[in-house]
Amino acid sequence: MTSSSPAARASTLGSREAELARIESELSTQESRLAEQLTRAQAEAAALSTRLEGVRAALAKAHQDPEADPQVGEQASRLQAARVPALNVDTAREKALEAREKALEARRRVGLEAQAALRTQQEQVAQVTRAVADAEAALRRQVEASTARTRAQQEAARARQAELARAATEATARGETVPSVPGPARASGADGVEARRNGRVRMHTSIDMRSDSNFFTGFSMDISEGGVFIATVDAVPRGTQVELDFTLPGGRPMKVTGVVRWVREANSRTPELMPGVGVQFTGLPHEVASVISSFVTTRDPMFYPD
Repeated sequence: MTSSSPAARASTLGSREAELARIESELSTQESRLAEQLTRAQAEAAALSTRLEGVRAALAKAHQDPEADPQVGEQASRLQAARVPALNVDTAREKALEAREKALEARRRVGLEAQAALRTQQEQVAQVTRAVADAEAALRRQVEASTARTRAQQEAARARQAELARAATEATARGETVPSVPGPARASGADGVEARRNGRVRMHTSIDMRSDSNFFTGFSMDISEGGVFIATVDAVPRGTQVELDFTLPGGRPMKVTGVVRWVREANSRTPELMPGVGVQFTGLPHEVASVISSFVTTRDPMFYPD
């Protein structure tokens, strides 16, 4: 047999209390009516006793008359033995009072026990409330600290990107070759030459929680239909086929293929935006897609409309 829930027990107790209150009200009404009847009966008995004594005295006086009716003597004899019955309810009332006193004492004890239980529950609730408040305060401090760190990192990244953008703009104005930023760049050497002959560009980048490079998705939010934004000042035209090597924190290098779908140019008016190219995946192995999907649960991908 399963125990009833606290709500069910509270409902049962409430029903019992309501029923007892109803019965107590009815008993109180009956007791009041009975008390009135007892008072009236005692008053009537007292009046009858007085009347009886008066009639006895009158009959005794009349019986002394020599010419008295014989029935007077008979009535006097009959009333001589008459007695007004006494109404003795003291014993019953004493028992009722004792029962009420015991019930009141029991209710008083139960009330004290309930008060003690209430104080204990209130103290425990206060302890839990303080613990929850302390935990919430700790969480707020952690969120504030994390927000402050993220803000500092973003400001540092914007400052670095602004410096790179200014350097790229000044170099372009002087007609110099724009140096690529450290990290993502096109490959050089025999592999790069061969890739260019085939109309492809080989690039590489590293992606972590603070890198300028990051994955991106479109409206479908499917990472396999998205790609990688590569932060670089190298000019790579749209439509260029790309062989991309990238690494994630603690992982081995992975290779994918893609095509340049969009380009973000360096702009001194928006120095917080790092220049680069968006490479959409054209060949994404299942195991690589699984690794990327795990990573984007820790860092949200960029959004670029399809």
